[in-house]
Amino acid sequence: MADFEIGDIVKGKKFGPLEHEFSGVVEKVYTNSIMVSIQDFDPSDKSGVNELNGRAVIRQKEAKMVKAVPREEKKDDEETAEDAKSSKKS
Repeated sequence: MADFEIGDIVKGKKFGPLEHEFSGVVEKVYTNSIMVSIQDFDPSDKSGVNELNGRAVIRQKEAKMVKAVPREEKKDDEETAEDAKSSKKS
């Protein structure tokens, strides 16, 4: 499974009111899914895109990366702090 970040451009499968594949920009990343702002779609799906308010939540497993934003490597200090926070919550 690819790690998605806000700003990545992805392609999604047809679902619900959409009859064709679409592509868009990742707006939010959830545990197993992503919210995509639909940018490129088949003209016949215009009413479906309007019905979805131009956004779709799709499974990360079903999304295909088209273009990734540049990634920044995490510093060891940040990783350690995040690990400490997650262990305190458990």
